[in-house]
Amino acid sequence: MTSNSGPTGNVGTGTPDIPENRGRARQLAQVLRNWSRARVIATIVAAGLAALFLLGANGMIAGAGTGWTGYALVGAASILAGFLAGSYVNTPIGAAATLCDLRWPVLGLFGAVWASSAREAVPSVQVAAGLLSLAVMAWALHGRLELERKVTLGRSGSPESGVDVCADCRPLFPTKPRPQD
Repeated sequence: MTSNSGPTGNVGTGTPDIPENRGRARQLAQVLRNWSRARVIATIVAAGLAALFLLGANGMIAGAGTGWTGYALVGAASILAGFLAGSYVNTPIGAAATLCDLRWPVLGLFGAVWASSAREAVPSVQVAAGLLSLAVMAWALHGRLELERKVTLGRSGSPESGVDVCADCRPLFPTKPRPQD
């Protein structure tokens, strides 16, 4: 701290002393706050559908399951799947979803199905697999939100140039070519 700064930051400039990671976390939260109504609705609907898929795929609707850990895993995985699906809807230019973006979330969902199903497996292995599947889905969501942050906010509030783009992937939602003028 400098001599003219208080506990919340530098008084002279009016900007708080925020570590880079904390500032980035705030920017990611701002990306979520800037989502359109359509993206929020898609997130909620996708989370509900993911929960139904997970409950149906592992037999938890019929009463089978791994107890409270299975239900906690289904809840967390469906919330992450909802946010991932919402991140694919109406993306800003430069952050379009590609088919490659589906690999890790799908792997995470199927890991959650295996980890929350009733089977003859060591419970600690199922919990570890469940945590790993959640980590994979959280990592994929972070990557999507980070790409959107770079495109929309960038450094110091302006769009960032040089955003990495996957050259091998096809767009998830291809657009029709525009007619030439």
